[in-house]
Amino acid sequence: MLGLVFLSYRTHVQHEFASQLIRFHVIANSDRLEDQTLKLHVRDVIVNEMKERFRHASSRQEAEKIVLDSMDEIKTLAREQIKREGKDYRVAVMMGDFDFPTKTYGTLTLPAGNYHAVRVVIGEGKGKNWWCVLFPPLCFVDSVETLDKNERAKGIKVFEKENVEFRLKCADFLKIFS
Repeated sequence: MLGLVFLSYRTHVQHEFASQLIRFHVIANSDRLEDQTLKLHVRDVIVNEMKERFRHASSRQEAEKIVLDSMDEIKTLAREQIKREGKDYRVAVMMGDFDFPTKTYGTLTLPAGNYHAVRVVIGEGKGKNWWCVLFPPLCFVDSVETLDKNERAKGIKVFEKENVEFRLKCADFLKIFS
């Protein structure tokens, strides 16, 4: 019974997070060093170009509109970076709901689950991936704690959930005896 309560609470919290976020996900062609480096360069180009736009979004719906209006540009940015680095990989850019593992950004931990995301797949998309939170714009800061009053005044939204950790009380109790 306790396990069901825990699972229900965890699912509720994950859905609450998911309803407020848009994640950003870049998947490399392969795990080779040059493809992993390329993935990070593609990420940097897209994040640098998009950061100002997302700082002005005050809701997930506004952020989704920015993404939809920018899909072709995101794809072009990725293609141009890939070409600059001498590769000829195709690029797929999509927005949808995707599964993510548990991930910590600074002091914010997002539980594993299904999240709305912008996904950029480079080439075969068989390499390690990189992800962040596009809205609220946590891709653009080292952590939520680095935001000062001036940045908050500019419209950067801080996700106000505290670090979420899921634990079973009975498991903690059993650890005492082990």
